[in-house]
Amino acid sequence: MIHLGDYMREFTHQSRFMLTGLVPKGTDDESLIAGMEELESLIKTYGGLVCAATVQKADYPHRETFVGAGKAQEIADTIAAERIDVVVINNIVKPGQLYTLEKIFYRSNPNIKVWDRVNLILQIFSLHARTKEAKLQIDLANLRHMGSRLFGMGYILSRQGGGIGTVGVGETNTELMKRHWRNEMRNIGKELSKLSKGRENQIEKRKRAGYLTAAIVGYTNAGKTMLFNRLTGKVNLVADALFATLDSSVGKMVIPGIRDDVIVSDTIGFIRNLPTGLVDAFKSTLLESIHADLLLIVVDSSDPEYGDKVRTVDNVLLELGLDEKKRFYVFNKIDKVVAPEKVGSAKQYAPMPAVFISAKTGQGMEGLTKLILQSLHG
Repeated sequence: MIHLGDYMREFTHQSRFMLTGLVPKGTDDESLIAGMEELESLIKTYGGLVCAATVQKADYPHRETFVGAGKAQEIADTIAAERIDVVVINNIVKPGQLYTLEKIFYRSNPNIKVWDRVNLILQIFSLHARTKEAKLQIDLANLRHMGSRLFGMGYILSRQGGGIGTVGVGETNTELMKRHWRNEMRNIGKELSKLSKGRENQIEKRKRAGYLTAAIVGYTNAGKTMLFNRLTGKVNLVADALFATLDSSVGKMVIPGIRDDVIVSDTIGFIRNLPTGLVDAFKSTLLESIHADLLLIVVDSSDPEYGDKVRTVDNVLLELGLDEKKRFYVFNKIDKVVAPEKVGSAKQYAPMPAVFISAKTGQGMEGLTKLILQSLHG
């Protein structure tokens, strides 16, 4: 059992969290800690109090409990000792496994909640959603993620309530759940289609007016919104938190002495290990990126894990069909890089044009604007 000690932080929300997860055997400590730190950052963004953490090293999840019976009991003991309210598993977990874990943990805390990684992210999305579009996208993502869980719970209930040659209560519940799920998905899809159509019309109007477009993309909390503000002169919320931006923002690029009409957009950040359905749910917001003439891939150059995060972003862009679009890397936060060789390694890593800036201090912004114009007119 790993108790966090100095790693613990006091948050505003009263819920007490425990972190856990399954990692392959042979995973090095550095990678393990990085994964748990990201999970802790997610809980910090949600507003929770992290009280304990543990991991299970195994190449395959346990069929019933995901983490194994022994580890599940160990977690149950910690729930009682630390008065845990929510256990978060840093993986995507099947409905039956979540259900089984909640049954095991019930004696330690009858009100215990067990979330997987996607549940937690959706909770954070719900807290940050401001516009109708963002709220609908979250509802859609939630339905896609929870659909299999609802059906799985119906199956479990059917096994408990039905007998041989009978129709169990669970089977009826499953049909009701499926019907309601399909109707909700259909209704939300229609509303999002209307909003997407409006956004597509705006994009088309800009193209007809001769505007060139650049979309800021990247891993969550890489400094995208601060860069957007620096390029456009706007003052959108900048927060040291994951998923501070859910909605797409658009602004005209301010270039002293140059009259080029360049529209810049900022949108939701990416994160590793998300199912395709969750990315699909946000395609309406991502339309600005999909239709942009140029992608600015923002990288936190002070992050020791920046290489893995760049690969995550590249994979999401591939998933969205944007891997062939004109783009370059913007290595941000160089004001936080202590060792100059860190930036040098970033230069060697980049397989395409790159620029090194600090959106916070303005360092390197002149070179960035030049590269944007060169890329758009090249």
